[in-house]
Amino acid sequence: MLLLPGLLGTAETEFSQLIDPIAKMGNTVIAADLPGHGESEMTKSLTLRVIVEEIDKLLTGVKAEPVVILGYSLGGYAGLQYAIKNPSRVVGVFMHATKFYWSGQEAEDMATELDMTWLEENKPDRLEKLRALHGEEKLEAMMPWLHKLLVGLPDLGLTEMDLEEAKFPVVVSVGDRDELVPASEAVDLYRALPRGQLAIFPDTPHPMAGLRDHVFLPVFKDFLNRLD
Repeated sequence: MLLLPGLLGTAETEFSQLIDPIAKMGNTVIAADLPGHGESEMTKSLTLRVIVEEIDKLLTGVKAEPVVILGYSLGGYAGLQYAIKNPSRVVGVFMHATKFYWSGQEAEDMATELDMTWLEENKPDRLEKLRALHGEEKLEAMMPWLHKLLVGLPDLGLTEMDLEEAKFPVVVSVGDRDELVPASEAVDLYRALPRGQLAIFPDTPHPMAGLRDHVFLPVFKDFLNRLD
């Protein structure tokens, strides 16, 4: 079981409450920080291709295959891309709060908040938390790459044609109060997947902290029980 956190999150901040319960379902759990995030070293570049390559290096290094991937937000996007490129190594993917459909304006708006100067002027408290989480040096190295990654998603990201290669089960889940991913987009994504499944969690916003364990875990366990 590979757990992938979202943009500027870490395995500790986003999955700490889920690791134990998922392990008790009979799974070996690997919770990995994305490159440059948390405990992970920064790579020379930070693109989706690099993230997918790092996932591959990790799973090869620990001889963990096949795997089930649980990804939150960007972690779900990267997990799906990895699975499409390596279908024989993945049993299924559970994507929570992952935005798949990006307009140029949406990407630009979100990327704006990845500028250190903008954060210093507009959200200094958030900037301090990010510095504490990732370290000043890594954060400064990451931010320009993450900005470029987000801005490029509308033109360079996965397409519905790419989804035709996802022959494995994929759950698309979202909260009904997600401010980034409308439920209608989650429905469109699930319908575009050959073996897509859909879960909409009530009274749930975008942040992983808002996903209640007692609501999520039964759905996740049911997904695992139905895998081939």
